[in-house]
Amino acid sequence: MSSSWLVTSARAHHERTLDDRRRHDHLLKRHAPVLHLDQRELFRPTAVDGYVSACEIVGRGGQPLGPATLDVLDRRWQPGTSLRFVSPQERRIVGRDESRRRVLSSRLGRVGLFGRLIDALFQLSVWIRPTIHRRTTAAAAAKAERHGLQTHPVCYGRAIRAGEWLVLHYAYFYVMNDWRSSYRGLNDHEADWEQAWIYCDPADDRPVWIATSSHDHSGADLRRHWDDPELQVVDDRPQLYVGAGSHAMFFRPGEYVTRIDIPALRWALRAQRWLQRALRVRDVDTTRGLGPALGVPFVDTATSNGPVVDGWDLRALAGEPWAEGYRGLWGIDTGDPLQGERGPSGPKFDRSGEIRSSWADPLGFAGLHGTPPPSARPGRINDDKLDRVIDELDQQIRHRGRMLPLAHQSDSADEMASESRRLTELLRHRCELDDLRQRITEEQWRTQGIRDHLRHPAIPVEPRPGGWMLAGWAAISVPIVLVAIAAVVLTDQVKVGGVALALVLASLPIEYIARRQFGAVVRLIVVEMAIVLFFAFVFGLVVSATRYALGGLILASGCALLVANTNELRSVLRTRRALRSLQPPPSSSAAI
Repeated sequence: MSSSWLVTSARAHHERTLDDRRRHDHLLKRHAPVLHLDQRELFRPTAVDGYVSACEIVGRGGQPLGPATLDVLDRRWQPGTSLRFVSPQERRIVGRDESRRRVLSSRLGRVGLFGRLIDALFQLSVWIRPTIHRRTTAAAAAKAERHGLQTHPVCYGRAIRAGEWLVLHYAYFYVMNDWRSSYRGLNDHEADWEQAWIYCDPADDRPVWIATSSHDHSGADLRRHWDDPELQVVDDRPQLYVGAGSHAMFFRPGEYVTRIDIPALRWALRAQRWLQRALRVRDVDTTRGLGPALGVPFVDTATSNGPVVDGWDLRALAGEPWAEGYRGLWGIDTGDPLQGERGPSGPKFDRSGEIRSSWADPLGFAGLHGTPPPSARPGRINDDKLDRVIDELDQQIRHRGRMLPLAHQSDSADEMASESRRLTELLRHRCELDDLRQRITEEQWRTQGIRDHLRHPAIPVEPRPGGWMLAGWAAISVPIVLVAIAAVVLTDQVKVGGVALALVLASLPIEYIARRQFGAVVRLIVVEMAIVLFFAFVFGLVVSATRYALGGLILASGCALLVANTNELRSVLRTRRALRSLQPPPSSSAAI
């Protein structure tokens, strides 16, 4: 093998690499998403270098470790370190907190009574948990303005091959997430990273799917097809709508209510939905979105009434030491046990220093494993491929089947249960492949629609009537219920308990009156009266039955006691009679 051939081969490989890089850069610029911000938004996507140069590095407990620059953010910094953008001195010079002036609509009326109770618990927890200081938002906005961090938008991107896809990965950096302090959302933290992914067919570089980061969604619910009518594409660039303060990205404008899934409350949610069907109440905000999840009044306002960010300064994300090496947090670490108020980690690592699945496996992150690009679908599955997969699967099944008896002697019960579940999954997958072979033989192919993968997609809430009446009731409803409960706990008077029960029962009809669903009010009052009468009847029946049962028991006890005492008396009489019979008769001779 001549040296000239090696040089020619190396040069050709280098040219192909350069061509691919230029092609990827062109695609990143061509399809860079357009962001629509809310008009009240304080922070915009910016460059990390200006932010980092205005920070200091701190260790555990807030110990200063020196000034930060982009050059020093590399693998030397492990989890436990963080960047602090706003110092205590900069917070103190802020005259007053003006952040809440941006809340323009009632968020509490967006959800039902259950959701407002969860919000009350959250508001109480904010007083207890370590959170971002209330003046940090104003101080961060002023400092960002002084350092010119809002002058022009910056986007970071990389293009990678993942499986059979070409993935365009975009990352956006914000100086701060002020969702809680400015918009009464879920959390505040210094710095914020948000991301988007576009999945292209490498055969023709045509985009097929897009996924964005969102709070309470995961997997396939994160992505939309390029031809989905929900996704707006203008000049090959998707239009994304950014939540005010939280910076979560959505595919259409509107207001989105956060959902949480609490397994212990699923029974209450099922009861609520049953009641709504019984009352013939049309779908309301509290039942939209994530299936059994509970709507809580943390609203993402993702409207199109603010700045449109489309002229990006696109910068490299791959190969940068600060992106691929720094494992610390990008904002101050408050130590919040619920994690929400801690600074975020970077696009590659999570807070524990582990590599994110979205970085290492962007296909699995969006639920795209097993979904090939359009160019790879013809002839993707044939008998040879299917036979190879089934043979490999059979080998794994036989291996695990032989190892399980040995593992029973050496592994713990939890490890044994895990191994058993894995074997069950392999056997189920084996049956699915047999079914696939049968469908291939019979030419019964399932055609999947562009929205069939969606299970609980994010849905903007619809405007509901109610106005100030609904807003006022939403503000006082939970305090009234809590006061009623406190009255029952703190007093032992029957009248107080009755008034408290009446207040609680009246809360649901007032809720529907505030929502102007008057037909449901009458039906609900009838249902509540029937329930009250039923329990009153049952209570009366139980009281009456208890009284008669107690009286009967006492009477039976008295009778039993009378019989026992009579028997005892008779026994005494018999004993005395027997004793008398044993005594000798008196002498017949009388003394003279």
